[in-house]
Amino acid sequence: MVKLSEETIKLLKEDILSILHESLPKSKFTKDIAKELRRDKEFTLKLLSEMRGMGWIEEVRGRGTGSVRKKWRLSEGLLKAWKKK
Repeated sequence: MVKLSEETIKLLKEDILSILHESLPKSKFTKDIAKELRRDKEFTLKLLSEMRGMGWIEEVRGRGTGSVRKKWRLSEGLLKAWKKK
């Protein structure tokens, strides 16, 4: 497996933010984000989980609690920060 530089990972995270911003107010599934990034779902999920830990994005919970598919959207805090600029 190829080791990606920190700069490349940073750019991919920025791309994820852009993808989620363009889809507002709808949320996106992990597989759809991965398809737009042209990366596999597992790697994309890793990036999404890191971004959730930073408070940039939120995982959207569906009706069923046992759902394996995950949807994502921008966090309210990030949206408020962008609106202030």
